[in-house]
Amino acid sequence: MNKESYVVKKGQIISSYEFFSEGPRGKIRKVIAYQEIPGDELIFNLAFGDINEMGEIDDLAISNNSDARKILITVAKTAIDFLQGKDDVKILATGSTPARTRLYQMGITQFWEEISTLLEVKGYYVDQWRPFEKGINYEAFLVARKQISNFTL
Repeated sequence: MNKESYVVKKGQIISSYEFFSEGPRGKIRKVIAYQEIPGDELIFNLAFGDINEMGEIDDLAISNNSDARKILITVAKTAIDFLQGKDDVKILATGSTPARTRLYQMGITQFWEEISTLLEVKGYYVDQWRPFEKGINYEAFLVARKQISNFTL
């Protein structure tokens, strides 16, 4: 993806990435963590949010830092990086609220042309997983690697 994103550094926690959102509300520390779903070492939950004062991910924080597009691109790039070399691994992505799930969907739709060349995306709709299609309001997303070569974050 050749879109503007934040510079990330791999976090202290395995499979996490940290960056700072910069905008009218200042610098806000963010983290993206890929957490193994218990009982299934091939599916990882995408956890994303601000870092609160206790050092935990706050996935309900509302930053309003006027950089949602750049943040979504940053999240997408970390997903591509995380999946590199993991042929059978999938990422489960759902927002902490329906509005945030919708935001993920809008980002996938907006960058679908590029995403679809790198990733296989399925959406959960009416009790089943199906290939992502624009115009359907999904409850969650399952993302897997297609063929990624020479990708750098």
